[in-house]
Amino acid sequence: MKKLIEGFTQQLNHALKLGQGIDLVRPGSDIRNIIITGMGGSGIGANLVESLTFGRVPIPITVTKGYNIPQFVSPHTLFIACSYSGDTEETLAAVHKGMLKRAHIICVTSGGKMLEVAKEYNLYYIQVPSGSSSPRAQLGYMMISLLHALYHTNLIGAAYMKETENAIEYLDRGEKAIQAEAELIAKKLKGKLPIIYCDERLKAMAIRFQNQINENAKQLAHVNTFPEMNHNEIVGWQFPESVLQQSQVIYLYSDHDHERAEKRMEICREIFEKKSNPIIDIVAEGASLLEQYYYLIHLTDWISYFLAKENNIDPDPVEAIDFLKAELAKIK
Repeated sequence: MKKLIEGFTQQLNHALKLGQGIDLVRPGSDIRNIIITGMGGSGIGANLVESLTFGRVPIPITVTKGYNIPQFVSPHTLFIACSYSGDTEETLAAVHKGMLKRAHIICVTSGGKMLEVAKEYNLYYIQVPSGSSSPRAQLGYMMISLLHALYHTNLIGAAYMKETENAIEYLDRGEKAIQAEAELIAKKLKGKLPIIYCDERLKAMAIRFQNQINENAKQLAHVNTFPEMNHNEIVGWQFPESVLQQSQVIYLYSDHDHERAEKRMEICREIFEKKSNPIIDIVAEGASLLEQYYYLIHLTDWISYFLAKENNIDPDPVEAIDFLKAELAKIK
């Protein structure tokens, strides 16, 4: 896992180069909505891209996670299916339903049954490098592939390529400082329940952080956003007191937070710190939202790795998931 996290910028760079050989041109006027489907480490890239393109893509994007697809899927739907292994049963089921709806399908995968289906039915596909047992550590390939898919279908511009190059340079230059900060934060999270709060725009990033804490550090975490949590969850900051005392609030910030959301976060700081510990502030760095996402992904991946070390646990295996898949395989 350490090597995989260290290789994040090389992965981004390779993913950009792979995109140069993609031919997915579709008439943009024929596409009226977008579905991106995927699970777990393969699917979180869909949430990130949905957030990154919010307000920039002129048609609706819907992220689905499961066996079913929305009723509105039609021949005017761009349907992107993400499964690193190619064998994710929920995503394969969704692809077959998308085919029945005659949607424009693009598969993003390293191989498996999904690649077989794509070749058999002449579907468009983007093939990423195979060989990893940790789809969550292939996020760079999955994210860039999704951005490539939107670019080659005339739905976004080419700015993401330059922004990714800028991020690679920035992260490589600041690698030591990023790891040092991550290690300090991980020490504060040991034995605590991380509660991650942020502006709604960063929700996908917060979920990615939560997922990495779950899978790498084998530790529970919680996520909610401003302003939504001000309408419900904030009232729950009373009981159980023992849990609140063992909680650690983390604020994620970016330059793209709504100013009113940031004011709410500062007002609530006093509420949280009275019941728990001093808040950990994590501020994104980078010139664009995409660059800031890359920074947060890399920093929080390192936090989850160092937290695994604090917990004296190997970050790579996901035994509970493997058990579940094995049990499901027995059921026809």
